[in-house]
Amino acid sequence: MTEPPEASGPESALALDRVRAAGATLIRTSLSWFGTAPATPARGFRPADPNDRQYDWSAFDKRVRLFEQHGLEPIAAINDVPNWARLIPDPVSPPHIAPFAAFMRAAAKRYSGATPGVPRVRYWEIWIEPNVDRFFSFKAVGGESRVAAYYAAMVNAATLAVRAVSPDARVIAGGLSPFTVSNPDIHTIGPFVFMRQMLCVQATTPANPTCASGVAFDIWDHHPYTSGGPYHKALNPDDASLGDLPRMNSLLLGAYRAHHIVAPTKPLFWVTEFSWDTNPPDPTAVPLALHARWVAEALDEMWQAGVTLVTWLQLRDEGPPPQFSYQSGLWFRGDGGLATDSPKPALTAFRFPFVAYRRGERISYWGRTPWGKPGRVIIEQNRGTGWRQVASVVSDRFGIFRDHYQSHAPRGEVRARLSNGSLSLGFSLVVPPNENLAVRPFGA
Repeated sequence: MTEPPEASGPESALALDRVRAAGATLIRTSLSWFGTAPATPARGFRPADPNDRQYDWSAFDKRVRLFEQHGLEPIAAINDVPNWARLIPDPVSPPHIAPFAAFMRAAAKRYSGATPGVPRVRYWEIWIEPNVDRFFSFKAVGGESRVAAYYAAMVNAATLAVRAVSPDARVIAGGLSPFTVSNPDIHTIGPFVFMRQMLCVQATTPANPTCASGVAFDIWDHHPYTSGGPYHKALNPDDASLGDLPRMNSLLLGAYRAHHIVAPTKPLFWVTEFSWDTNPPDPTAVPLALHARWVAEALDEMWQAGVTLVTWLQLRDEGPPPQFSYQSGLWFRGDGGLATDSPKPALTAFRFPFVAYRRGERISYWGRTPWGKPGRVIIEQNRGTGWRQVASVVSDRFGIFRDHYQSHAPRGEVRARLSNGSLSLGFSLVVPPNENLAVRPFGA
């Protein structure tokens, strides 16, 4: 889950308890380079040395210690540049490469696990949505056609710096916004355009190189928001919603086989931001029951596309619409703080996702145990006369379980429970794809 704002305030303990209780084991946070480095470096500043007295790591130290206490491992995103390191005087300017590499080396060394009293940070994400000019100034690098190449240079520099001081750390690249946008307020490069430019490949089989350069990273990331359900594909072929993730993974693996990704092993494929808003509170969003089913189905679809980590955007709704835009929390926002919040059905679907599909007389199912803990799962079906066990399956070491069984029942519900009694949501048997509803694109 992404770090909720409350994690840095007086309700931090409850906020992080709820993140953990939602089944999360990792939390995406931000390390502010702007807030950690000196506003104006004095003579003698050593930017690659985390022990330089001009650095102030105290705020991030406190947060990662708190995450550790709550059983959460941080994914640290870097996208906040001090004034003196910006290419142009703009808050969303990308950095000069050399000072960025120095900062990444300092951060990776401090959080390598070798600093007494400071927890390890293993995952480093280089920017969030660099294909959006609202977060990564296109003007600063010489225009839209040069953005992906400059970002690739940043990723290369960061990976070299991180691997030099923390060999078991992992660098995450991409984190792309899913839609091409061009209007007076915002410009976004389509993710497939950005990816092809960054990795220097065309979408062919095998991948057709367009240059000889390579990019060093360990994990590719995307944010596959969608204007439909779990199977929905973007209308623009350069965009990438949920249904386009298999195509993105294919391009990623093609670039790796073409040696345009420099990594010791095949890169992982992650989604570090995803959600749908709900109705209520937003009357134009996804109804609660369908939302819960879509969350479970989306996790299944992402897993089948090769995604091995999914990060939900919000712990709780932002606030009542239309004053507030985002209502994708796993909890409804109460009027009196976190203690007055109430859970949505999607909370259970995220913690213990389970789906069952009817294909003729075969019922195929997939799920993941809470926190990915291995264990035995009981599958039950209700044909109108009560619940009856129809299968038993043992998850793999990541908590994933899947199989099928025969059933002549044309209708009914199927549910999963851990052998110790913990239940997931039960879902009516569905025949995919079944989207049921069109919803607004994220941020519309």
